[in-house]
Amino acid sequence: TQSMVAKLPVLEGHTDTVTMMSYGFDPYLSSWSPYHGAVYAVVSSVAKIVAAGGDYKKIRFTFQEYFRRMSSDPTRWSQPFAALLGAYNAQMGFGLPSIGGKDSMSGTFDDEHGEINVPPTLVSFAVDVNSCKNIITPEFKKAGSKIVEFKINRDNYDLPDYAATMDQYGKLHQDILDGKVLSAYALDRHGIAAAVSKMAFGNQLGVKIEHNLDERDLFAPGFGDIICEVPADKVGELSVT
Repeated sequence: TQSMVAKLPVLEGHTDTVTMMSYGFDPYLSSWSPYHGAVYAVVSSVAKIVAAGGDYKKIRFTFQEYFRRMSSDPTRWSQPFAALLGAYNAQMGFGLPSIGGKDSMSGTFDDEHGEINVPPTLVSFAVDVNSCKNIITPEFKKAGSKIVEFKINRDNYDLPDYAATMDQYGKLHQDILDGKVLSAYALDRHGIAAAVSKMAFGNQLGVKIEHNLDERDLFAPGFGDIICEVPADKVGELSVT
C-alpha cells in the first residue's frame, strides 16, 4: 500500500471517517535537481492520496527537510533554497498549503574518506480526511480487468501542468466514487513494470501488457502518473483520460 488509512477513534457509536497520509520523495531526482525533487515530492504525495480514493482538494501538507550542514559558503544554501522554491511552486500550483514541517541542516559527516553529505531531502507528507466507503487499495481485484494509465501533462521544463493535473485528479476521484476504478497505484521512479507487478502480487494475479510500448517506457519514471484497474465494461465510461 502507498497510503496510511485509519478510522478515527470514538468513545461511543460508529464512524466511517478516516484519516489518510502518504509521502513523496525520491533521493535520485532530488540529487539531480532539488527544485524538481521538491515539486514531485509534493505531486507524488498527492497522487498516492488520489490513488487511494482521496479528494485532493482537502489535502494539507507537512514537510520534512534534511540538508548538508550550512556554512558561510553561499553555494551551500542553494540546495534548501531551490527545494523550498520547488515546494512553494507545487503548493501554489495546487492551491494547497503546508501546515507544518521540520528541518535539519546537519546532514554532513566526516570519515577517513572525507566529507559525506546527505542527498538534498524535502519529503512531502500529504494528509486528508475521507469516508472508509471511498477507499480503494492497490492490489488487482479480479481477472479480466483492463489496466489504464493516466499520465499528467508536463511543460518544457518537465514541470507539471497543475490545472490539467487537478482536473484529471478530480475526475479520477469521481470515477472511483462511481465504482469505475477497482484499484490504483501512483507511479514512482521505477515506472509501469514495477507498479503493475506490485499490484499483481497482492492477489496473485498475472498481468499482460498488450500495448505496443517501447520496453524502456515500462521502466521510465512516472511521478504523478497513476495506473488504474478498470472493469472491462467500464473503460469507455471513464471521465479521466
